[in-house]
Amino acid sequence: MRSLEEIRNTRNLFIEAEAPNDGMGGYYYDSLNNKRLNFIFSYQMGWEHLSVSMPSRTPSWEQMCKMKDIFWGEDEACVQYHPKKEDYVNMHQHCLHIWRPTQEALPIPPHILVGFRDDKEKEDFLELCNIFGVQVNKWDYNKRAKDENK
Repeated sequence: MRSLEEIRNTRNLFIEAEAPNDGMGGYYYDSLNNKRLNFIFSYQMGWEHLSVSMPSRTPSWEQMCKMKDIFWGEDEACVQYHPKKEDYVNMHQHCLHIWRPTQEALPIPPHILVGFRDDKEKEDFLELCNIFGVQVNKWDYNKRAKDENK
């Protein structure tokens, strides 16, 4: 979490309420999109938690990234959970949440499960797989067409 002083000094961040030692609330004025992002940020019970809402639509990925950058540093990982249905609580139709545990490291999957940063990283990975005899997924992109022709 960024220092409280850094957070308070964020340009276009307006804190309307603050509770000593556990949180704040207000809004961030996104001047690029001319939108107001309401927020509640708390840091208690082993979690840092940010909720971000708008009156009539859900915040975009880019808006959530901006809010994440206000409250956490670039080197800090946070997560948006999709809870089990039995644990789901919806207090506002257009609200999203970012979480970060404070007592333990957040497990982060390897980025190569999504993709490679560049061609060199991909080549190096495939070379290592070949050296160690690791079979890399070979997707059959024509599977649907084959199934339809049966």
